Amino acid sequence: MEQLIAELYSPANQSSPDRIAEIQREIQHLQRQQTSWQLGLDLLGRDDSTVRFYGAHTLIVKINACWDDDQIGKNDQMRSYLLESLVSRYLQLSVIPDVPLVLQKLCSALTTLFAKPDSNWPFPIRHVLACFLSGHYVAPNNLPEILKMIEEIKQCSAKQMAALILLIKTFAEDLASLSSTASDEGNLQARVAVNCYDAWLLMQALLDHLLPSLSIGNHLPANPSPGQASELVRHLMKAIPFWASRTRHAEFHADNNQSKMIEHSVRKCIRTLADLLDHDNLSHSVLQLLISLQQTYPRLSSDAINDFPAPICHSRTAHTLMTRLVSGNWDADDLLYVEFLEILIGQVDTTNSDYLRIDTYNMAFQQLRQLLRCDGVAAVEDLACQVAVEKVSQMVEGFIDWDPDSEAEQLLHDIAADACQACLLKVRMPLNQMSDSTMDWEPDERAKFQDFRYDVFDFFQSAFSLLGKDLIEETAQVVLRQKGTVDWSIFEAGMFVFTAFSDTMSSDPEIYDPIVTAVLNSAGWTQVLNPSAAIPDKARRTSIRFVTENIGYLQRHSTSLFLILDFLFSSLHSPGSAMPASRAVYSLCDSQRSILAPGLPHFMAALDTIGDLDETERHRIFASVSAVIQALPDEIAKAEPLSRLLSATGRLISIDAFDQSDTEAVLTCCTDAMQTLASIGKGSRAPSETPIDLDSTVSRDRTIWLEGKGAYVQSNVLQLYSLIVQKVGDRADNGFIEACCEFIRSGFTEQHPSPFKFSDSVGANLVIGLITLENPNIDCTMACASGFVASIERDGAHAQVSRVWARITDLQQRILTEYESSGQLPSSSFLSSSLEFLTRLFGRWNQGWFQSPQTEGTFIPAMVLGLLVLSEPDTLPRRAAAAFFGAFADVSATDHSSLVGVDAQVKFALERFSPEILGLILRLLGGECARSELENLAECLRRFTRKQAILTKQILREAIKDESRVLSDKALRATTLEQRHRFLAQIDMLRGARKTNEIIKDFWITCRGTGSDYIV
Repeated sequence: MEQLIAELYSPANQSSPDRIAEIQREIQHLQRQQTSWQLGLDLLGRDDSTVRFYGAHTLIVKINACWDDDQIGKNDQMRSYLLESLVSRYLQLSVIPDVPLVLQKLCSALTTLFAKPDSNWPFPIRHVLACFLSGHYVAPNNLPEILKMIEEIKQCSAKQMAALILLIKTFAEDLASLSSTASDEGNLQARVAVNCYDAWLLMQALLDHLLPSLSIGNHLPANPSPGQASELVRHLMKAIPFWASRTRHAEFHADNNQSKMIEHSVRKCIRTLADLLDHDNLSHSVLQLLISLQQTYPRLSSDAINDFPAPICHSRTAHTLMTRLVSGNWDADDLLYVEFLEILIGQVDTTNSDYLRIDTYNMAFQQLRQLLRCDGVAAVEDLACQVAVEKVSQMVEGFIDWDPDSEAEQLLHDIAADACQACLLKVRMPLNQMSDSTMDWEPDERAKFQDFRYDVFDFFQSAFSLLGKDLIEETAQVVLRQKGTVDWSIFEAGMFVFTAFSDTMSSDPEIYDPIVTAVLNSAGWTQVLNPSAAIPDKARRTSIRFVTENIGYLQRHSTSLFLILDFLFSSLHSPGSAMPASRAVYSLCDSQRSILAPGLPHFMAALDTIGDLDETERHRIFASVSAVIQALPDEIAKAEPLSRLLSATGRLISIDAFDQSDTEAVLTCCTDAMQTLASIGKGSRAPSETPIDLDSTVSRDRTIWLEGKGAYVQSNVLQLYSLIVQKVGDRADNGFIEACCEFIRSGFTEQHPSPFKFSDSVGANLVIGLITLENPNIDCTMACASGFVASIERDGAHAQVSRVWARITDLQQRILTEYESSGQLPSSSFLSSSLEFLTRLFGRWNQGWFQSPQTEGTFIPAMVLGLLVLSEPDTLPRRAAAAFFGAFADVSATDHSSLVGVDAQVKFALERFSPEILGLILRLLGGECARSELENLAECLRRFTRKQAILTKQILREAIKDESRVLSDKALRATTLEQRHRFLAQIDMLRGARKTNEIIKDFWITCRGTGSDYIV
C-alpha cells in the first residue's frame, strides 16, 4: 500500500491519467481486503502524513463497506480494539505538528464508527474528552460526568483544545451530510440528540476559555495566541448550526435539568459569539453563523440576543459594511451582510402590517433601502441591489392581504416610493453599453443586468397597487423632463419602466391616454420618430417594445399610427432591432388592418426596401402587407396588390436568384420562397375576432376568387407552389416540408372563398402530393392532413377524404408487401404517423370508412400494419398502434344500423383481428412493455372491455392459458393460472373504469418479477 501511495504522488506519474487510475484501483482493492483493518491502523502510525491520511481513509472505507460483512459489530473484542486504536491515535496525533487534513480524516473515521448502530459507543465527545484529561486512553464505560470534566478543561493544551473543537466540528459536518435513510438507521438521530448535552456544555466551556485569548493584552503564554484563538472560535462557529438544529430532538432525550442547561448553553454561546461581530478577525464568521442559524433554527437568535436583530444592524461592523457596500468599495465577504438581511426580511410575515411597528427591525428596513443606492451598475458591479428589490417587492406584495391600517400603509408607502425612485436610477444602462458596436459586457453580465431590470419591472407593477396613478405619472416624468439634448440612458430607463404599466393604462384609457400622449410628444420620442436621428440600439429596441405593448392606444389614436410605422420600418434595417420591429409591424398590421388599409401604397413601396432583411423578418413583413390587403373593402381591389406580392415571391426562385447546380442554394432559396408564400397566406386570413355566420352563403363579390377576375390570383398561387416543389424535387428536407404544410394550412380557417382557401379537391391534391414514404417530415405532413380533414365541409366531402386515406392505405400496403419479402419494417415514422392520422379520422369519418365499396382493401392494411407495429420493440409506434386499436374499439360499438353493410364490415373486422389485438396487448401488459407504455396500452384494453365486454372476456380467457403461449415464458412462470383468472375477473368487473390502470400495473409488476416495483 505504501508503495502504491508513493507512486500515486510521484511526479513521474502525474502526466499519465491511465496510470493514476490504475494505482487508485489497486489501492481501492487493497482497502477492501480482510486484512485492511489492521493495515489502516498500521498506516496511521507511519511518519509520512500522506500515508497516515490513507490509513484513516482505509478505515473509513472498511467501516462503511465491510462492517456488517466482517461482523465487527458482533465481535466485542475487535470493536473495542478498533475504537481504542482510533482514539489513542487521535490523542497522539493531536499534540504533534501534523497536517490538518490527517486529523480531520481521523475525526471522520471516528464519526463513521459512531454512526454504526452497533458501534456500542454512545458518548463519543465525553469519551474523547475523558481521554484527553487522563492523558491516555480510558474505557468508554463508567465515564465521569461531563460537568465535572469541563471544570478541568483548562488542563488541556491549546493543541488538545483544537483537537476537541475539530472533533465537534467534524461530527457536525459529517453527520449533517448523511442521507435521511442513513441517519435514521439504528436510530442515529436519537443517539446524536443524546450527545447534544455534552456538545453544548463543552462548546460553552471552550468558548469561555478562549475568549480572554482573543485580546492581545490578555494573552497568557500557556493559552492559545490571539490568532490561534480566533481560528478555534471560527471552527466552533461552524459546528454550532448543526448542534443547534439538534436541540429540538435533545429535549426528548434529556431530563428537565439537562434541558434547561442545554437551553442556557445554547443562548450563552450564541449571545457570546454575536458579541464578537465587531471583532475584526471574526466579523465575517459571526455573520455566517447568524445566517446559518436563521436558515436552520431562526428562533434561537431571537431567544439568545435581546432585541434581535437590532444589535446586529446597529453594530459597528454593520455600519462599516454598509458604508463599503454603498460606496461600491466592497469585497465578496462583505456580501454576507446582504445575505443576512435577505434571510432576515425573507422570514418576516409581510401579509400582516404589524411587522412595520416592530422597532427592532427599523434599522434593517433602513439598510435595505440604502442597498438600492449603492454605487456601480446593478447586478454587474453592484450585487446588493437585486436582493433589495426582491425584499421590498415581497413587502409590497404582502400589502394585498392587509387589514385596513392607515398608519402602517403610510410607512410602507414611503418605503415603496423611495425604492421606486432608487430603481429608476439603478435601471439605467451605461451609455457605452446601449449601442451594439460599443458594448463590452460579457454575456453573463448582460444577462444579470437584464434579470435585475425585469425584477424592477415586476416590482413597479406590484407597487402600483400601493402608489396608484402617482407612480405612473412620476415614471412618465423621467421621460418628459428630457429637454433639448436627450440623455438616452435616462430616456431608455424611463421607457423601460413606463412599459410595465401598459396593461394598467389600457384598462383605463380615459385616465391614462393623456399621459401616453404626452410621452409620445416628448423630446425623446420626437427624435425616436425622426428617421435621420442617431438613436442608440437599446433605446430603439425599448421604444419598439413600448409600441408592441400599447397597440390599443394606437388603435384609439390613429393619427400616431403611421408615424410609428415609419419608425418601425426604419428600425428593420438596424440589425439588433430588426426582429422586434418586424414583430411590431405584423402585430400592428394584423390588429389595425382596417385603419391602415388606405396606406396600402406606402406598404407596397416598403417591400422594395426589405431585401437586406433575414428571412424570418422578411416573412413577417409580407404577412403584414397581406393583412392590410385583406382589409380592403372591395374584393376586386385585392387582386392586383396580391399579384405583386406573388411576383416578389416568384423572383426569389428566378433563374438568376441562385446557382441552379448548388443543391444547398436551391433548397435554401426554395424554402425561403415557400415560407414567403405561406406568410402571405397567413396574412390573408380574416381577423380572428371576425364573427362566423354559420348560415351565410358565398357573396357574389367573393366568388371572384373561384371564377371571376380574382381566379387568376389563386391560379398563380398554385402555379407558384407547384414550381417551387418542382425545383426542389427529391432534395426536400424537414424545413421545406414544414413550409409546404404551412402554406397548405394557411386557408384552413377561412369560411368563404379567398385567395388561399382552395376547393376541397385542390386541397386534397396538395396534401396527397406530400404523402410519400420518402418524405423526411411525414409527421408534419400527416398533421397537415388531419387539419385538412377537419377544415373541409362535411357535405359531399367523403370523396376527398376517401382519396386521402386511399393514398395512405396504398403506402401501408406497399410497406406490407416489402415486409413479406424482407421481414423488416422500414424505420420511417410513417408507420406511427399514418396510424395516428387514422385514429383521428375515426372520430369524424368512421362510418364512411366502413361504408366504402373497398372497405376491406382500406382497413385491412391498416389493421395488419398496426399488429406488426404492436409486436415491434419500438415503444413510440406501439403507442400509436394501441391508440388506433382503442379508437377502433370505440367505433365498433357505434350504432351503424342506418348504413347498409357497415355492421357486417365491423363485425368482420372484430372477428378477424380482435384475438390478435388483445393477445398482443395482454402480452405487452404481462411484463413485456416499458413502464412508460402502461397507461397507453391499458387505455386500449379499457376501451375493448367497455365497448366489447363479452368478446374481450372470451378472447382473454383463452389467451391466459399456459398452452396458448400468448404470455411470455417469464410471465407464465411468475404467475399462476388462478392469479391470471383473478386479474381478468377484476378487469371485467371494472368495465373500463379508471381503477383498471392500477390493476393492470400490479399485474405488470407481478409478471416482470421481483425488483420491478421500484419504478412504479
